[in-house]
Amino acid sequence: MRERNRRPGARVATVILGALLCIYGAAGVALAQAPEAGAELNGPPPPQPPPAAEGSGSPPPIHRVPLNQPITGSLLVAPPFGTAPLKVGFFALANDPDNIGFLTYQWNFGDGTVSSLPPELYIFHTYANPGNYVCTLIVKTIDGRQATFFQGVIVKEAPS
Repeated sequence: MRERNRRPGARVATVILGALLCIYGAAGVALAQAPEAGAELNGPPPPQPPPAAEGSGSPPPIHRVPLNQPITGSLLVAPPFGTAPLKVGFFALANDPDNIGFLTYQWNFGDGTVSSLPPELYIFHTYANPGNYVCTLIVKTIDGRQATFFQGVIVKEAPS
């Protein structure tokens, strides 16, 4: 006699789950090593390393090439516009994902003034003359990677 308190489709789900466990339960290790669906779209598999020397009992070493991550960050200015003379603060936020450290900060404020001072939190600069300026900051790491950040400043003539 059929049980009446079972939900419709529960028996089908139980049968399917049982079949999946039979098929994949013992082959879990093989599943973990199986290629992902669509792996054939990624191109041919990478070349295999040469076999180990006879009698060594261990596989050959895998040579890894370290890839340094690019520097990320931003450069903000406050205020970005105003009347001459305009004192602005630049906030530089640079991140080195490899944590090697920054060697130099090269500032070019766009009005002929340059600096190599690293910022604490803000670095201040006063634009004496009206004009449109682009401040450039080049940040370099010890291992030679660099990132360049730009920020514009608009200085208008003071009303008379």
